Amino acid sequence: MTVTMSPGIDLLALRQEVVKTIREAAAMLCGDAAWIADKGGDGLDLVTSLDLAVQAYLVARLPRLLEHSVACGEEEFQAFTGADRLIWLIDPLDGTVNFAAGLPFFAISVALLVDGETALAAVWDAPNDCVYSAVKGQGAFLGDELLVQPAKRSQLAALSSGLLQDLARHHPHGLAELLRSYKVRNLGSQALQLCYAATGALSFVASREAKGWDDAAGALIATEAGLKYGTYRDGRRAVEADQFSLCAAQAEFSALAKIFGKSCALANKG
Repeated sequence: MTVTMSPGIDLLALRQEVVKTIREAAAMLCGDAAWIADKGGDGLDLVTSLDLAVQAYLVARLPRLLEHSVACGEEEFQAFTGADRLIWLIDPLDGTVNFAAGLPFFAISVALLVDGETALAAVWDAPNDCVYSAVKGQGAFLGDELLVQPAKRSQLAALSSGLLQDLARHHPHGLAELLRSYKVRNLGSQALQLCYAATGALSFVASREAKGWDDAAGALIATEAGLKYGTYRDGRRAVEADQFSLCAAQAEFSALAKIFGKSCALANKG
C-alpha cells in the first residue's frame, strides 16, 4: 500500500527530529526504576516507573513534530478512532523484563502510522546506544548510514516464547526441522530483534504473542532493508492483538510461514 502524506511534510527531515527525540527519552533510562509492578500476576509482564515516564515524555513531544498527529503507547493503550489519521505508536521500554532484571537488552520503539500503515520508524538500541530508523519507500538507516542486506546472513533465528510453546506442543517435527538449520534465540526485545534481522545478524524473527507496538517500528526497518514481514496466520491483526508475525528473507518467508502456520492449525484441531 502506498502511504500518502500531506503536501509539504518531509518524512526524511521528520526522521531526524524523531531520532533526536527518542535519544532524549533514552536519557531517562540511565537510572533505576522507582518501582516495578507485575501487570500479569505471573512475573512475566512487568511495567516500571520508567516505562510510564518515557511514554509520557514521548506522548507529549511527538505530536509537536507533526501537526494533527496523536500519540499512544503500550501502557494504558486505547484503540484508535477512525478520525485519527496520523498516529505515533510507542513502546516506551521494549524488553521491560530484561531491564528489570538488569539485562542490557531493551529498546525504545516509535512508529508513525498514516491511515493505518507505518510510514516512519525509529528504535533506540540500548546495548549499543544507537538508533535504527526508516522511512517507507526511502530506506532503513543505522544512524545516518543506509542499511543494506549482507551477502551472507546469520544462522541465528529469534522465536518468541509463545511460538516455541506452540511448536513444542503441536508441531514438534517442525521445531526439529528448524533446529537442524538454525540456532534459536529469544533475546527479549522484539523491536531490537527485528532491527538485528535488518542487519543480517538474525536470519529471521517470528513471534506469536508480539503486539502491534512491539512490531510496527522494527518491521518497517526490516522491510526497508529488504526483508519480508507479515503474519503466518490468516487475517489482519489489531494493534492490541497477538500478531502471529514473521520477518524473514523473501526467499525463506513462505517455507517458514508454512511451518509456523501448521502449529496454529494443529492447535486449533486440538
